[in-house]
Amino acid sequence: MNQRLREPTLHRLLDANVRFADDNQGFANHCPMALCALAGMGAQAARLQEFFDMWERRFAAAARPVVNPVSRDTWLACIGDTNAFSALREYFEEWIWSAGADTVLEQVLSRIPFAPASTAFHALIRLGYGLEAQHVGEIAAGLAALVSANLHIDMGAEQRAPAASVNQAWDGLSRTFGGAKFTGDWITTRLRAVVADPRFHATLPAAPTQPGLLDDMAQAAISLYWQTNNFTALHIVTGLHAARRVLAHLPETLAQRLLPDVWIAVCATYVSIGAPPLTASNAMLDDDEPLANSADTWQDLFTTAIASDDDHVIKMVYTCYCENLRAPSPLYLAAAARRAGRMFQMH
Repeated sequence: MNQRLREPTLHRLLDANVRFADDNQGFANHCPMALCALAGMGAQAARLQEFFDMWERRFAAAARPVVNPVSRDTWLACIGDTNAFSALREYFEEWIWSAGADTVLEQVLSRIPFAPASTAFHALIRLGYGLEAQHVGEIAAGLAALVSANLHIDMGAEQRAPAASVNQAWDGLSRTFGGAKFTGDWITTRLRAVVADPRFHATLPAAPTQPGLLDDMAQAAISLYWQTNNFTALHIVTGLHAARRVLAHLPETLAQRLLPDVWIAVCATYVSIGAPPLTASNAMLDDDEPLANSADTWQDLFTTAIASDDDHVIKMVYTCYCENLRAPSPLYLAAAARRAGRMFQMH
């Protein structure tokens, strides 16, 4: 775990975030996610407090009071009930304190339809940050969001042949959907339109069977984002990073069982932006302008991101840094720099 996420001010502010609603006029509560990313990049206590105050002043809505508490016997009845978020969060928090986070995580994710795309991946992202920070309230909130806003993409029980690779699958989807327009103001609205399209059911292959599927999806996602600069594609990048965090806390057999749902969610999101054909990664960057993938360069980006009030800038820079540590690629640095508005020459 990044030890910066044990910062006392971060945990105090995550505690205080309980008074904010999970959503506000359709938007997810990005405050706790951004706070965790800020802390992960080394933001000082004063900056964390400043961001929290800004969020409360400009965006926050009051959390709904718990009207009908849930219990071990009733929480499963709350799947898809957005009004049950606060009650679920309270119940999961109590359960985690008594049984431990990983035990509750396993119990919940083994019993609900796994829906990584819920609230445009934000439920999964919030859960991932909660686990990284080891903050019981945020782990509970992430689980509550996955249950209450459950957007499970059911592709039916029919057998599908596995794709040979992520790129091969996306090539096929691009041939069918390339340039398609799915209307709707929200990412989840466009996702529902994709899922309702019979062509998606007809053309989506099963996930590739070779090891490293999550890594291959992450590489395709950062290539897609760099190529398109698309806001929805950004959520695939940050969502896959969150999936990596969450699945790492589960028994291997359960993680493998849930991975196909990540595959379906990512493919549906790719189609929702028109399934553009991918350009080869090595052709995406100008060889005359090499990017210096150094600690100093990342620190420059951290400084810019920490000063930003844009939660998507904050989360994207931190995500790209973490994913680059795992699998170095110049696309992560380039994408982070562009999102942060730092298209400076980096030698």
